[in-house]
Amino acid sequence: MIVMIVSALAAAALYGAGAAIEQRQASAAPQSAAGRPRLLLLLARQPLWLLGIATQIAGFAAHAVALKSGPLATVQMLVAAELVVAVVIVRIWSGRPLSKASWAAALTVVAAIAAFLVLTSPAGHAHAAGLSHHAAGAAAVAGAVTAGAAAVACAAAGLRAAGRRRAILLAVAAGLADSCSAVVTLAFSHVASHGMIAIVTSWSVYTLVVAGAANVLLTQSAYQTGRPMITLPIISAVAPIASVAIGIGILGEAPRTGLIGGIGAAAAVLVTSLALACLARLAPPPEQPPRPAPAPEPAPEPAPEPAFGPDPDRDPDPEPERVLVGC
Repeated sequence: MIVMIVSALAAAALYGAGAAIEQRQASAAPQSAAGRPRLLLLLARQPLWLLGIATQIAGFAAHAVALKSGPLATVQMLVAAELVVAVVIVRIWSGRPLSKASWAAALTVVAAIAAFLVLTSPAGHAHAAGLSHHAAGAAAVAGAVTAGAAAVACAAAGLRAAGRRRAILLAVAAGLADSCSAVVTLAFSHVASHGMIAIVTSWSVYTLVVAGAANVLLTQSAYQTGRPMITLPIISAVAPIASVAIGIGILGEAPRTGLIGGIGAAAAVLVTSLALACLARLAPPPEQPPRPAPAPEPAPEPAPEPAFGPDPDRDPDPEPERVLVGC
């Protein structure tokens, strides 16, 4: 139990720190690279962004240890605290204080996600409907296609939007892409136990590479909007909710609780949505880079001096000549 708690909290801290580091670097990238592979090429040149990716990988390893040492619901509930870690780091870096309402909304999102995961955790790893190997593969394909298509639609709409709407749509797309990667990873885990030949000839291996790259690209595009108090909570909420919905609706996983648990899960989703809306409304605008000071105007050039100096025999202030009209 101690190993599970320590590993899950370590995963939450590493996930949150990695997300905050990646968000800070991605927000400085040009907007013209959003949604394009060029964005990843630009970020790969930044050592701090690579540190964020390495931190996320370390968090994944700690997450795997926690899942091996304890129940899924408890582990996911502890890992959901990554949002608080990311918000704290972003708050320290930005130097801009968050209101009490923003903190309350962020903690509400974490609590609602944890409650949703506890209420909807499956009773076991096996499918309730007793699907065969081929049927399970087909269900995984259907789940991955559903999540991937929704992610592409949200990303296309987000890249054409601006401001808060752009941040919200791209964050939803990143969360859906994360759930798509989770479904493909689940299918790959079943194939990996059948040997190297099964791995090489399986669709899940190649789909996992494509889905993983698309997931990273959409996540960095969401971070690029420079609104961490919108993108970080939405990604943290959409990914587990979409994954559970695909698991129950498509993969046939049976939740542990019955009608009361379903009502509680729906209430958790509603509370999460309201808290996310509150965070989006209270989120401060992105920091604008300082504008360069205008260049001083050049001083007017002095009038050119005459080629010849003044005549010393001439009166310096001669009287004007009088003209008599009529003469």
